[in-house]
Amino acid sequence: MELVIINNPATIGWQANLLDLVLLVMFASAVVYAIAQWRRGVRAYLTLLAAAFFYGVVLELGGMALLNMYVQGDFTVMLNFRALAPFQGTTAMPFYVLIFYPVFLFTGFKVVEAWGITRRWQAAVTGGLFMVAFDAPYIIEGGLRHVVWWTWRSDFPMFQYWLDWPLVDLCWQATWDAMFFYLMLWALPHIDPPGRRGWSTAKSLLVFAPLCALVTIAVGPLLLAPQTAVTFLGGRQWPVVLALILGYVVVAATALRTAHPARDRVEPVTGWIVGVYVAAMAAMVIANAVHEGALLSYITVQAAGLLAICGLTLFPWLATRRRPVTIAAADATN
Repeated sequence: MELVIINNPATIGWQANLLDLVLLVMFASAVVYAIAQWRRGVRAYLTLLAAAFFYGVVLELGGMALLNMYVQGDFTVMLNFRALAPFQGTTAMPFYVLIFYPVFLFTGFKVVEAWGITRRWQAAVTGGLFMVAFDAPYIIEGGLRHVVWWTWRSDFPMFQYWLDWPLVDLCWQATWDAMFFYLMLWALPHIDPPGRRGWSTAKSLLVFAPLCALVTIAVGPLLLAPQTAVTFLGGRQWPVVLALILGYVVVAATALRTAHPARDRVEPVTGWIVGVYVAAMAAMVIANAVHEGALLSYITVQAAGLLAICGLTLFPWLATRRRPVTIAAADATN
């Protein structure tokens, strides 16, 4: 049995081919940027990419071997882990999954650090909310019957759906990504300390990066404990999910109101990567509306996710435009 399966792109939906291309462009952009920063003495971004890669591989392979929650659809390049004994009876994995976590977490982290939120936990939670918005167009798209990037297992006990989006996936994105961002923000003064010696490159890449991934995976199930408990007690997940998201919105609103972005504009690499993703997903959302012949609820949520992505990415620019007005108003009252 072959470990790598190559499919004819012409036999695969255009959405799958576009997703492959977009993620490759985003990943290449992130790697080029991280290497350029490393040459300037900033090691945080290479460390983040290493941690995210390790996190994704362990999470996906562990999930395949232990949980087997879905069946993947066909992409041009598929990694056939079923050829290996621990993964027999599971699904083949699209190649893009290997770069998915580095791409998403790098993008989220660049947006988070640009906000200038001073409290680490607030920045991490607000980042988790951003990742829910960032994931929404993708995760809804993938489960559509006219797209089929994957098929969720109907008998998986933790799956309760909103617009065919498993609520546990929504909470996972919000909580686990927030945990990952918190660990990265905690490590920044050690990876790139201002004016003093910090961790070595080897320690950052070979010790902290895998530890960051493993700690996130170890703590993550505890963060999902309320949802898990409600599910296995026979309850509905949506009140837990709603409470979580409302709490995140309150934290984000408070944090962004007092944030102090270091820049008055969006950093070019962030604007480019987010722009590529938003443009590609917007094309798919428009195609969904054409396919359905109506603006259905799931399309509205996808579009809302894209608008939230743009608004949160543009926050540094919006905040600095608002600042002179605030100062002028304060002067007028003195």
